[in-house]
Amino acid sequence: MTYREIVVMAMVGLTLLGLGCQSTPKRTVLSAPGGTNAAASRHNDEGIQAYQQQQWERAKQHFDAAIAASPEFAEAHYNLGMTLYRLKAMQEGDAHFIKAANLAPGNKVIWDAPPLRGVKVPDKEVPGMSSDGHMHSH
Repeated sequence: MTYREIVVMAMVGLTLLGLGCQSTPKRTVLSAPGGTNAAASRHNDEGIQAYQQQQWERAKQHFDAAIAASPEFAEAHYNLGMTLYRLKAMQEGDAHFIKAANLAPGNKVIWDAPPLRGVKVPDKEVPGMSSDGHMHSH
């Protein structure tokens, strides 16, 4: 075996080793935070149980009920989005992921939802403001 072949084999081996060590984030559903409406929290818990048993329609019903009881319940919107993806209703799921993100802007799990991965907030220019931060008229 030549030196070049050894180097190539070593590089391929390291690449394959690196791929084997990568872990994909586990897709999970979220529990209700403290202070959540009791009925909404109960439906969310029942939805989580159904989701874990791969009973997608039942999970959807419970997450829908949790949202009906507490429309601002970000985690239930996220959970419904996850369930809708399982039901192949991606567009409807996206709407719930976006709603969840709007309700919980600091929640890293929610912001890692499928339609939001890699989304960057663009820099916005203020009209009349130059790049040096001063007002100039040209």
